[in-house]
Amino acid sequence: MTSFNKCVKDEIKKHVSKNFKFNFIKASYDLTEVKKDIRKKFIDNGFVYSPEVGHHLEFKFKELNDANITLQELSICDIPSKISYKEKTNCYYVYITDAKNILKTLKILGSNQSFKHYNDIYEYNLKAKDTNRKVNFEAANIKRSTDAAVKQLKLINKLLKKRKISELDDDIKIVVKARLKYKMASMNELSEKIGNISKSAINHRFLKIKKILGD
Repeated sequence: MTSFNKCVKDEIKKHVSKNFKFNFIKASYDLTEVKKDIRKKFIDNGFVYSPEVGHHLEFKFKELNDANITLQELSICDIPSKISYKEKTNCYYVYITDAKNILKTLKILGSNQSFKHYNDIYEYNLKAKDTNRKVNFEAANIKRSTDAAVKQLKLINKLLKKRKISELDDDIKIVVKARLKYKMASMNELSEKIGNISKSAINHRFLKIKKILGD
């Protein structure tokens, strides 16, 4: 199976002349020339992970000066990057780890098919994360509602061991009967079932039950 990195390089080669040379050390620069130089450097020294693996694109250099020039070129193209040195290879690496900036780089490289593939995976992962976030949020809400209902039922069971429902004040009697009828209802649902009572009012009445019990 052809690697994502090889697909990118094969596509870029169509746009890059083997004899192209770029001199960055001048007062002004041509953005088209800068992009051509970035493409050539990527073919010679670049690597990009498949988006399924992670977000990482890098250029490898023996000389720090070459790494610094590439850092500046990417900056000109509005792509933030960083430099690191690895003693094991005795090389400098200009690298990008932000998915959006990698997509910008792929666009500059002229790797349109690879850009589309990367973007499709990136968008899919974003949607999956958003779905997971919503599911987790809903699960947390359900757990909070269930925990609250269980605590209230325990209070009611304690109360009814001491007093009969008929002996309770009307305001407490209403919430006790509602909770016994709708055992696992959320506070919002319980409020709607009783009618004309807020969640805070229900909570206040259960606090009164705690005081009666001395909890």
